[in-house]
Amino acid sequence: MVATVDSKVEIVNLAIREQNPFSQPPYVKAKHIWDKGFPDVESLNAHASDAVFKALDEIRAKHYSSTSLLITAQDGTGKSHIISRIRYHLRQNGKALFIFANQFNDLNEVKQGFQNLLAVSLGKEGSQEITQWQKVAANIANIALSISKPGGAEIEANVLIKKFTNNSVEKVGKWVQKLCDLFCENRDIQDREIIKAILWCLSDSQKTFAVNWLAGEELAQYKANELRLPSQREGFNIVLQILDIISQFYELVICFDELDIDEFDERGLHKSQVVAGLVKDLFENLNRGLILSTMMPGTWNNRVKQLPGGVWNKMIAQGRPYELKYMDEKSIVKLVEFSLENYYKERDITPPYALYPFDENELKDIGKEKPTVREVLRWCRENCLSKLKTADTSEEISLVEQEKEVLQSDVGDAFRSEIESIDSSYWEQNKIIGNALFFSFRLLISCSLNNIEVFDVTDGVKSRGGRDPYLNFKIIGKESGADFCIGVAVLQNNGGRSLGAGFKRLLDKKGEFNITRGCLVRSQDKPLNRYFRDTYLEPLIHDQGGEWVDLLAEEIQPLIAIHNVYRKREEYDLTEEQIFEFIENADPKLLLDIHSPILQEILSSPTHQVPETIDEPELENVDPEELLEQPVESNTIAVAVSASDSHPELDLLDKVDEEDLSEEDDLADLAKDD
Repeated sequence: MVATVDSKVEIVNLAIREQNPFSQPPYVKAKHIWDKGFPDVESLNAHASDAVFKALDEIRAKHYSSTSLLITAQDGTGKSHIISRIRYHLRQNGKALFIFANQFNDLNEVKQGFQNLLAVSLGKEGSQEITQWQKVAANIANIALSISKPGGAEIEANVLIKKFTNNSVEKVGKWVQKLCDLFCENRDIQDREIIKAILWCLSDSQKTFAVNWLAGEELAQYKANELRLPSQREGFNIVLQILDIISQFYELVICFDELDIDEFDERGLHKSQVVAGLVKDLFENLNRGLILSTMMPGTWNNRVKQLPGGVWNKMIAQGRPYELKYMDEKSIVKLVEFSLENYYKERDITPPYALYPFDENELKDIGKEKPTVREVLRWCRENCLSKLKTADTSEEISLVEQEKEVLQSDVGDAFRSEIESIDSSYWEQNKIIGNALFFSFRLLISCSLNNIEVFDVTDGVKSRGGRDPYLNFKIIGKESGADFCIGVAVLQNNGGRSLGAGFKRLLDKKGEFNITRGCLVRSQDKPLNRYFRDTYLEPLIHDQGGEWVDLLAEEIQPLIAIHNVYRKREEYDLTEEQIFEFIENADPKLLLDIHSPILQEILSSPTHQVPETIDEPELENVDPEELLEQPVESNTIAVAVSASDSHPELDLLDKVDEEDLSEEDDLADLAKDD
């Protein structure tokens, strides 16, 4: 029997067959939180997000200066939906800035990791389609301009950005110096260099370097000189100063997520416990803002609350945790309707009815079972095609037949979700990249690949099995019967001391690491100065038989993603066996396991050829070795150039600054209307 079906329905069906409305993996990741790319029913668990908005209003009304609250929920019930909703609300009203802290590179250096997350978060777009750093910088610039010329009109942020971007580094440097001096003369600022770095964020061509500096990363010396900054500022004191500066203009919402992952520091403390200690320190020093943490009830009760009360109670200044509820009949209908509404609107298609192709009563029946948001979205994806109304009632549309993508599995969903969440900030993180490579190489143990056998992969790289901050791991095996021990160092560092320390490990002149050759993993489009090339790179390749493996985004991205899936396997409700099976059977196009070009390149015999490099601008009157011998410290206010008597390049900068300050019209071009 053939049913009568409106031709308009077939148009809708065709669209759904081409693109399932629910094909997106049912996980909210960092990308969605920043970009508002996930469906959200704002009435669902509104009590939690409303508590955040109410607290911000009370802080704004000066009822108190700062607070904290905790959201507890089982996986899939909508913790990340709430975070996304809060972020979107803040972006819309522009009254507060948002910091998202989820993945720490090293729990043993959690405060250093937070400095990086703080800077990267503020580098994300806020209101007015400019970054949050640029919002702060525009406020600083306008206060300085009002001191220079009282009564002058405020300059809009996008106008300042245009002027900073379209003028020479020299001219902008003069503006930055003068604005910094004026602002700091009238405000209590401990470290003026922080203000300079924030102001440099107004230049689109320099903001990446400024954000990296604010994140605690070391700048190449030529770039530090160009921006008239020390090469590095790192430490919790710097974090607190940044928060104090921002609080002069905006409330802050600091959000900690992904605390349930089973990661531990060297003391044996769980990630949630380590972060709880960080929250305590932030709470006691935050002048104007709110700290939001999310975790599962078991993590809260069985881990965090086992800490002293003076620690865990700093996470719940607003009182007991806000518990999220499961979906019900009403909310599931709203979620599906909202998702479909966006889908049809994007394609300018009118469906037969709002919930098409689903039946409202069937959705309500599912709602009676109190599912999670994740379970609902997964059910919709798996059943969407089979619910289409077709002309031939005997026709059965199989999801398996319609969607033959290799990624259509639980592990595939998680993998694709992690792939989508990777952004440019990952490429500067040595430990994230190194851990992903280490994880993938561990899976190659006992495998044979082109006459190469891998016997062991260890991050205990020192002679007594200790770890090292620069040499990530060693690969031990045989190639054509000959033993090898490859030391692998991921060195995306821009600056001298860190990069020099890593090179020295690869050369291993003292035999501390017992490696037969060193492998540098680094993007070859990163500048390298002549000193490093002559002193380290050429001896590494020509004399030691080492190599430089180019770090390409398309090759490392899948390895980072699958490692993140493994790290978060409990959150994704996956087993190790499922993940390993997925890797083993993955399509070669996914570049996993033995199909990974970067893994193959690291294992392959060196070419003994030094690759072409981009030359870093040379410094005059500076001894590179002297810069490299500066101690590499952490948790200090200044770890770079500190005294002009030992670094002559500072004398030059001081003279330039003195000349700049003598010019009365430094800010005239900046303040005038174009």
